[in-house]
Amino acid sequence: MCGKSLVARSITLGRKAAVASDPKGEWVSVANAVGGKVISVGPGRSARVNPLDAGPRPSSLTDNQWKAVVRQRRRQLLVALVSLMRQGTPLHPVEHTALDMALMETTAENSTPTLPMVLDHLLRPSPETLALVGRDGGVAVSHSLRRTVSGDLEGMFDAPSTVAFDADAPMMVMDTSALIGASEQALSLAAACSATWLEAAVTNPDGGKRLVVYDEGWRMLADPYMLAKMSEQWRLARTYGIANLLIMHKVADLNEIGDGTSGHRQKALGLLTEADTRIIYRQKHDAMRLTKEALGLTEAECDHVENLPKGVGLWKVGNRSFIVANRVTTDELEVFGTDDRMHL
Repeated sequence: MCGKSLVARSITLGRKAAVASDPKGEWVSVANAVGGKVISVGPGRSARVNPLDAGPRPSSLTDNQWKAVVRQRRRQLLVALVSLMRQGTPLHPVEHTALDMALMETTAENSTPTLPMVLDHLLRPSPETLALVGRDGGVAVSHSLRRTVSGDLEGMFDAPSTVAFDADAPMMVMDTSALIGASEQALSLAAACSATWLEAAVTNPDGGKRLVVYDEGWRMLADPYMLAKMSEQWRLARTYGIANLLIMHKVADLNEIGDGTSGHRQKALGLLTEADTRIIYRQKHDAMRLTKEALGLTEAECDHVENLPKGVGLWKVGNRSFIVANRVTTDELEVFGTDDRMHL
């Protein structure tokens, strides 16, 4: 409710918004209410999104600079997808080379590459690639990447885009709710593809100031490569003209990505501490220790958080904190509310 209020009211003040992945379809009604647009992907949906699209080119970049940006973005996505399939296990050096060669050869032949094209080059390596990595160098990578073009993700991210990002729309939502019931791995792969495609558009400084929403944010934080991309987007937010909104049920969700000694988990916690504004709603007592450490709360602030009434949050802005009630109008409640689904 708070996130939807922030986004919808910011739009009335001239900002734009983009939801990187909407796994429950809860932002669709908001987009419709503000005159935005929704792209729905999933089984039975007609939309195709090519996560290897270059996106709009910033006017400040030269040809060589733009090519380097697109190549790096595509490479990072491919590595992230393979990493997600392997549950975070890093690629071997020879596998990095095989993936790089497949991408390079694909882009040399096609101005708009797709994942199946890259996969084809991995399965049928060129003589140059064979000389570098051997016949088996890219086999494991190809099997990992194959999941994105077959099975439960088939027909979603494996063809040229049939939809386009509308930079002039007040709000764009990537609706992935058709995947409800799919495996956690499939949901993570879909979130990575959707977020990368959207990132190519929203990180264009020429596109105006925009809020970028990551709902169910822990899913993005769970992959090391997507975490690295998010960290970069956080650091360069002023350059891009964006504000990032990461929504999580509780900090304890990070327990899903490792224990207290995990370097990956520490990086994810670091992303939370870098946030200029942290909004915390009521948390149970057994979750407060981790919440306190991750968000830098004082004992007094923790006491408040444990006893906050519904709809009231602790806003920590820099080193100052405020108790804020989120008031919504009747019209807003009809659009933002989801509690009615819990009643007969």
